[in-house]
Amino acid sequence: MREGCLFVCLAAAGLWDVRAGRIPNLWLGFWLIAGFGLFACSGWLAAAGYLIRIAAIASILFLFFLCRMMGAGDIKCMALICGYLGISSGVRAIGVGLVFGAAWSFIRLLRKGLMRERMGRLFAYVGQVFREKRILAYYVPDRDGKDVVLPLAACLFLGYGFSLLLKSA
Repeated sequence: MREGCLFVCLAAAGLWDVRAGRIPNLWLGFWLIAGFGLFACSGWLAAAGYLIRIAAIASILFLFFLCRMMGAGDIKCMALICGYLGISSGVRAIGVGLVFGAAWSFIRLLRKGLMRERMGRLFAYVGQVFREKRILAYYVPDRDGKDVVLPLAACLFLGYGFSLLLKSA
């Protein structure tokens, strides 16, 4: 039941991310509450663990949002994955999703001829962060445009689906 709920949540989140470039908070909030209800049926300790996993993952990944390297909806999706699956299985599904994302990004950058520019920007960003000793925005929409944005929720959905296939095999 939990796996099916997460599948529906991530499938729609991935579609929204591909089409609109964002995931509605109302959608993710619904699945947060639904998950709490599902875990509460197993007892309050299970429900508390669910919320703790979500808070822990969101807190850890929040730095990527502050740096504008990842969207808030992507972080919420990752937190839900770990909330529903547990830390170990969740991190595995997220890792597989990030591999899909890296491959997708690599292919897009090569096809658009942006690899050198984006790698140069990454190295310049890291150097600037160390020089200024403060958090800076990596992605600036006016400067970088929309061509470099990856719908990470779609990649997370693929990673989750692939991890389900591996689990059943």
